[in-house]
This record gives sequence, C-alpha cells and structure tokens, in this order.
Amino acid sequence: MQYLSYDNRHIYYCFSMVLDLLAVAAIICIAAFLQSISGFGFSLLAMPLLSVFVDIHDAVVIATLCGIFTNAVHLKKDHHLVERSVARRISLSALIGMPLGVVVLSLFSATQMRVIIGAVTVVLVFLMMRHFVLKVENTKVDIALGALSGLLATSVSTNGPPLVFLLQSKQLDPWRLRATLAYVFTVSGCASFVVLMMAGKGSVDAFQFALLSLPAMYLGTVIGRRTRNYVTQEVFKRLMYVLLLATALSTTLVALF
Repeated sequence: MQYLSYDNRHIYYCFSMVLDLLAVAAIICIAAFLQSISGFGFSLLAMPLLSVFVDIHDAVVIATLCGIFTNAVHLKKDHHLVERSVARRISLSALIGMPLGVVVLSLFSATQMRVIIGAVTVVLVFLMMRHFVLKVENTKVDIALGALSGLLATSVSTNGPPLVFLLQSKQLDPWRLRATLAYVFTVSGCASFVVLMMAGKGSVDAFQFALLSLPAMYLGTVIGRRTRNYVTQEVFKRLMYVLLLATALSTTLVALF
C-alpha cells in the first residue's frame, strides 16, 4: 500500500468503500427478507455478517437503524393485526428491563450471559415444540418476559427468543404474531438507538452505511412480504424453531470462541 501514489490510494480507498457498501446492502436486504417471513431474526443474521465488513460498533448502529425502519414498514402495513394490549405491556416492560441489562453486565460477563441465553433458548424451543400454552391474558407473564427481552437487548443484543416464545404460546396466528413483534421491536429499537447515541456509539460511517442501505432494506422487506403469502403455518413454525436454535448456537459459539 505504501508504494501506491496518493491518487491510487484514494481510488483504492473509494473502491474498497463501494465494495463494503454493496456487501452491507446485500446483508441488510437478506436480513429484511428473513424478518418479513418470520417476524424476527434481523439482527441474528445481520450482526455476524456486518461485523466482517465494518467495525463492530458501526455494525450495531447499522443493524439497529435498519431494524427500526424494516419493523416500522411492517407495523404501518399490519397495525390492524397487532394484539395491542399485549404489545403495550411488553413494550413498556421492555423499557424497564433495558437499564437492568446494564446492571446485569456488572454482575455477569457478556460471555456468561450468552451461554445462559443459549441454554434458555433451547428450553424455550423445547416448550414450544411441546405446544406449551399460556393464558391469552396473563399480565404477569407478559411483563416478566417483556422485561427479560429488554434486559437481553442491552446486555447481549438477543431479545427475540422470549418474545417469540410468549406470543407463540398464546397461539397467535403467523400474521398477528409478526405484527405484534413489529410493534415491540420498533419501540425497543428506538429506545436502543437512543441508548447507543447517549453512549457515543454512533459514527459518520455507520450513519452513511445505514442510510445508503435503506433501499436494499425496503427491497428485501417487499419481496419477503410477498413471499410469506406462500408460507404455510406449519412451515412458519419450523422456521421459527430453526431461527431460535440458530440464535442459541450463535450466541453460545460467540461466548466460547
């Protein structure tokens, strides 16, 4: 690199930035597509891949911003399907749980927390496969799992599993489950973004990548919404199980290696 002229270095830098942008946009598009079908999994897919091309802190900001937008698109189109009483309880309790995540990090290391959530997720998947059912209106359970999701959001950035378990156990159909998750993820995403900004985690590059990736995010969202019309409820459940187990595996591997 030191033997290149200034002009050549500048061209090389611009070319590298364009390649990184294309990679980030492709990752965001695929993650949005997956989110549209299953209702969750955006960060699960996006974060590990984004961290290959950009700084990990920038990856968090990019995933958070694009996640807010893709969930907002779903919420706007499916707001009439949201189980509002449940969604509001979960969202409010998640906001309460977020500061607890910071406290938990002072008691347990991130590695320990990731191993714990990996094990808990496996248990939740087992219960879901055994068709464990909660009462439709169980306020205490809604608040407890909502707070747990908020805690996980700020401690290990993996807040989907308890929410999916809660809503699936209420026997919501795929459309209502996805809409309710979109509501909760939009609220929690906005709150997480505020926390990131207050912590000074944002950068110019992160904002540029996020904004330039929005068209790809929207494309993935549109294609995913059209595709999910052909996904049966049985296939939908199997996809949820696979994604949840992938969450457990990925968080455990990150912790151990």
